[in-house]
Amino acid sequence: MRPNLVWLGTALILTALIGSDVSARQTKPPQPPKSVRLYIFDCGVINVNRAGTERYKVTPEEVGETRFSVPCFLVAHPKGTLMWDLGILPDETVEARARGEQGNPTATSAAVTTVPRTLASQLADLGYRPEDITHFAFSHAHVDHNANANLFVKSTWLARPAERAFMWEEGNTRVNRTFFENIKNSKSISLDKDEYDVFGDSSVILKAAPGHSPGHQVMVLNLPKTGRIMIAGDLYHYPQERTLHRPPPDTEFNVQQSAASRVMVEEYLKKTKTEIWISHDFVANSKLKKAPAFYE
Repeated sequence: MRPNLVWLGTALILTALIGSDVSARQTKPPQPPKSVRLYIFDCGVINVNRAGTERYKVTPEEVGETRFSVPCFLVAHPKGTLMWDLGILPDETVEARARGEQGNPTATSAAVTTVPRTLASQLADLGYRPEDITHFAFSHAHVDHNANANLFVKSTWLARPAERAFMWEEGNTRVNRTFFENIKNSKSISLDKDEYDVFGDSSVILKAAPGHSPGHQVMVLNLPKTGRIMIAGDLYHYPQERTLHRPPPDTEFNVQQSAASRVMVEEYLKKTKTEIWISHDFVANSKLKKAPAFYE
């Protein structure tokens, strides 16, 4: 073999080996952190008109910013990972829109929803694939909180029985079964008590707060540096509902139950010195660090 061909052959072998090594690294999830971390992903924005705002017993003038943020959350723990809330549009629809196609027409109205990137691509920025995630849960099953549930079919679903029944209830127009149909037979843990300690050390708690939906829940984190945070799902939508002491919307699954959950949560926040994050609060969410930055 001539020298230049020898060099070429060696270069090809080295390239193949390097490529194989890179591929192996790309399929291996990051090492678990030494303490719990919280990553926040941008999973979209919902534009809300006056009627939509007033549904929550507040006016556009009172709230100022009417848009809803749609965050997704990744909790990385020494013992595993938890995805919490999974967006408003499936990744396949986000990708189709990027190509100028309609995508899934039943997902949600293209006129009111903007999603900048797929959830999978944001996970990939941290080195994770959906199949690397050990657990997933959502505050409730409405379409803006579980659109990418099917991505996590290999993960363990932390599910409240009342919400699970609600999801497959015949004629239920508050959910989109195509978002979660693949997880019906996934491994799951039934959350039949008020609080569930995800990793057994009280750093990640899923707490029942029903009313907005039958099995609505909130997530309480105890982070080593940031402290105690409650990510409150749809207990509130605008902070002014809380500060102006407005009652829950008439469209809740159970208005009385929602009101009771709000009272319970407010007492819990005060007793435990926990900060509340309202998931749809656009102004507050815009100020939070987004992945790859994290809270710890």
